Amino acid sequence: MRSPKAVRRLSISEEYPVAQASRLASRFVLSGPLEAHDFAEKGNINLHTFVVEAFGGTNGPREFILQQINQQVFTRPQAVMSAMIACIEAQQKNLAAGALREGEQWETISLIPTREGERYLEVNDRRGYACWRLMVRIARTRTFKSLGELPGNERRLFIAEQAGAGLALFGTLTAGMDTTGLSNPLPGYRDTRVYYDQLHSVLAGNRTREDAASRLPDDPEVRQATERHFLVHLPAEESRRRIEHPEVRPFVDLLRENEDFAMLLLREMASGGIRRAAIHGDTKLDNFLFDDKTGQVKALVDLDTIMPHTWLADWGDMVRSLCNVAGEKERQADRIQVDMDIYRAVARGFLRSARNVTARELELMVEAVQVIALELGMRFLTDYLRGDSYFKLGPADPPDLNKVRGLAQLTLFQRLRERAGDTRDAIESLRREYGVGGLGPEAACKD
Repeated sequence: MRSPKAVRRLSISEEYPVAQASRLASRFVLSGPLEAHDFAEKGNINLHTFVVEAFGGTNGPREFILQQINQQVFTRPQAVMSAMIACIEAQQKNLAAGALREGEQWETISLIPTREGERYLEVNDRRGYACWRLMVRIARTRTFKSLGELPGNERRLFIAEQAGAGLALFGTLTAGMDTTGLSNPLPGYRDTRVYYDQLHSVLAGNRTREDAASRLPDDPEVRQATERHFLVHLPAEESRRRIEHPEVRPFVDLLRENEDFAMLLLREMASGGIRRAAIHGDTKLDNFLFDDKTGQVKALVDLDTIMPHTWLADWGDMVRSLCNVAGEKERQADRIQVDMDIYRAVARGFLRSARNVTARELELMVEAVQVIALELGMRFLTDYLRGDSYFKLGPADPPDLNKVRGLAQLTLFQRLRERAGDTRDAIESLRREYGVGGLGPEAACKD
């Protein structure tokens, strides 16, 4: 990465129109005429994302994704890119070493270098510093926002199984990444202790940094990034109304009662019971790419949240999102249930493809899903109680959206606890079926 003095100054319009995207793309090593279009499938974070077509190749036009890292979310874009590059290189190395089994397929993100030989483009304009990257668009793939958009139960179960396999393959292909140089791209993210301290601070009615001082993180970087979320941003009367609402109180009690359980993964990592690895950090379904003809999983993209943690957090996040048949905005609690067919399908795909897991990690697969559902429910509900400072509401969103989201996840947590026996039986049965096991913290499953 070049020094700040070497950053090229480039004039870019306020909204980065398509014409300017083409100009930016020309700074990368592409041949022939370029044509840029808005990328309709972009997510909610990196909003300046474009499809770029290059017409100079002998095999016809090729497609690329040009994207600016959103620095309002990722305040250290160089660190994001460093982790992304390390993740790509680890996958490429393991692919070259023959890590895939017969019948498995996988493609990695490929970064196109700038004409100066850099892995990404750093520019300054009147808005300040910006970081852009150009990636080859992985061909002949598609994504799904949710399993609900798929026709028929058989197809839903197949894609759920493929997602499970994709997570296992990602873990295999990133095995060996050095986590000592990795930092969390979102300070405080996936830190259950920080989230609970925020909840307690908000329940105590803290409105100033001095009020919340005893709850603020010791780490200065985490403290700076999260301090605002320890404070109440509502009028006192509205704050009390939200906290004391009869629909909310039982779930606040639920969170208090399960605080020790919520720390399970952090506690196991701290004690060495489970390993710390480079994880994806955002394993929602639409970050997986599937072959557009066969439906077989082909890639896991959106590598902005590569971070040191346990792969069980990725597993828990994926399963809790897929097995909730009602979705994340359901207001009727009786509709929130655990779809055991989906749960088994995801577990089948994962355990069929898993290599780098230990015996203790296998033991915690059931609890990991519960922990992440509890953690996410707490994040949503705490945000509602303090005034929606993190999960911002859009103009069309109902004012209680984060309450609804929080209660839905906490209800799912309850359902997962109720089905703990069934989910453990499913994991154990599949583990035996595929011969998956481990002998200790450093043991890996036999291939």
